[in-house]
Amino acid sequence: MPILLSGVQQLAVGALAPAAAPFGIPATAFWIYVSASLLFIVGFIKILKELPQEHGVDKIMPFGRLFFAIPLAVFGSEHFTATAGIVALVPLWIPAHTFWVYLVGLGFLCAALGIAVLVQARLAAALVGMTFLIFVLVMDMPAVVANPGNRFFWALALRQLAFSGGAFAFAMSR
Repeated sequence: MPILLSGVQQLAVGALAPAAAPFGIPATAFWIYVSASLLFIVGFIKILKELPQEHGVDKIMPFGRLFFAIPLAVFGSEHFTATAGIVALVPLWIPAHTFWVYLVGLGFLCAALGIAVLVQARLAAALVGMTFLIFVLVMDMPAVVANPGNRFFWALALRQLAFSGGAFAFAMSR
């Protein structure tokens, strides 16, 4: 099994991280910018088609989902480019750490695209909200309890709790 995961990891890193990062940008940052930019373009095109039907203040509402989806795509791309750092956050009792990191990354990328273009967006948002809530309960809160003075663990817990609330709010809208 470790050989299979190592092969999958090499394939994913080889596909996403070029040997020499373009424009002198580190590969991790490059792919974060690429995913955010592509999602912004696709989402903005979708929003431009929706704007004629909206009136008044409602014209800004579609941008909310795009501004939620872009960081979600960034988190998803980080799962493929900063895998080792994210694997270290997975609790030891969960098997196949690398597999879950890649699966969650793929899920975040798919959910971000679905939310941006309104394809099963409410379902995607509900699943993302549940995923972040599970992260808070399984990974972040135990880390906060074990290290109450560490601001990094508090920041992770509060950030993921905020994303969970935002995803649930979007899932329950309209």
